[in-house]
Amino acid sequence: MSSTYSFRGVDQRGERRSGRIVAMDRRTAEVKLHRRGIEVSRLRRRVLPDLFSHDAGFVRPKLPLTEVSWVCRNLASLLRNGVTLPAACELLADQRPGKRAGRALTAIQTDLEAGQDVGEAFGHQGRRLGDVAVSMIEAGAATGTLLPTFTGISSLCDAQVRLRTNLRRAISYPITVAVTTGLLLFGMIYFVVPRFEKLYADLGAPLPSLTTTVLNLSITVTRQAWAIPASIALIVSLVVLIRRLPAGRLILDRLVLKLPRIGPLAYRSITARCVKTLGALLQSRVPMLDALELTGRVAGNAVFEASFTEVRHAIALGDSFSVAFASADQLPLVLRDLAAVGDAAGDVSGVLLRYAADVEEDLKTDGEGFGKALEPFMIVGLGALIGVVMVALYLPMFKLITVIR
Repeated sequence: MSSTYSFRGVDQRGERRSGRIVAMDRRTAEVKLHRRGIEVSRLRRRVLPDLFSHDAGFVRPKLPLTEVSWVCRNLASLLRNGVTLPAACELLADQRPGKRAGRALTAIQTDLEAGQDVGEAFGHQGRRLGDVAVSMIEAGAATGTLLPTFTGISSLCDAQVRLRTNLRRAISYPITVAVTTGLLLFGMIYFVVPRFEKLYADLGAPLPSLTTTVLNLSITVTRQAWAIPASIALIVSLVVLIRRLPAGRLILDRLVLKLPRIGPLAYRSITARCVKTLGALLQSRVPMLDALELTGRVAGNAVFEASFTEVRHAIALGDSFSVAFASADQLPLVLRDLAAVGDAAGDVSGVLLRYAADVEEDLKTDGEGFGKALEPFMIVGLGALIGVVMVALYLPMFKLITVIR
């Protein structure tokens, strides 16, 4: 495992230099600095910062898609300019000292310099880079198309990030409004309503049914406030436990796809992600069966994963690409049609990638429209809930004023 070292020294012009460097051990760090013309006066390993770093490998081993894209894009750029792959890994690792990307690149460089081939060196970092990226790199190394493969991985990661961002933007607004509404109502019931309860208790007058309901709700909440976080924790725990079961995960993921408004948007987003991934894998000459397995894995939905497994089994038994997809009823019709068109044209990857590029902009527009369409309903709902509570609190006062007059 690579480590981060802090160094101080003097370069060839006699100027003081300091910074950080990633290396497998102390000796390797000294050699790397010596190659750069730095005479080291102090070299110290950053043990605690490495151990408790936000990017500690044992906490979150897998790199974010943005980091994988950055690695592959810069590797492609350096290779295009004539830099060797081990040297490119070293240069990029020094730009991410103490980070997971830097550690992965250092390990890859060490394996390459030890005589391992490209596919094997990157394969050892599958937990960090992801199975899709590693499979594409292995296929690119085997076919001699490593540079376009790195470019394709970067493009694939960027597309997946954009799809996830569009989906999150679409659902973030209603979730934010719902959480805000819940907090406001809780605050009013927990802090404001009890003051009115004491006031009306002193008056001893009969209260309207709406006011009585709100006051009873406030009493329940204030006396059993612990039940709210306990209920939330219980629900979350049940969902997590159910998702650990294959049948439970399939049921929950199917329910998500059937949610009004959100379901169709998630369905199209997952479809676009699968189309882009499958097209990129096939373009990189990853074997068909492996490409289908990886596509199902990155779908993030058990319904799609089961469907791609079904397609994979059908092709393994001898069915053609188009026939296998036509029999997968759970997959969207557009994906089955694309499979038939691509199979007939002999360019499955090209058809899939062109469709993925076209649908991405549509999803962005649909996501923005989804948030705008929900906005008036959420605002009206928030105002109505707060208004009901306020009317319930002040209604007895209006009745008292009427009696006094």
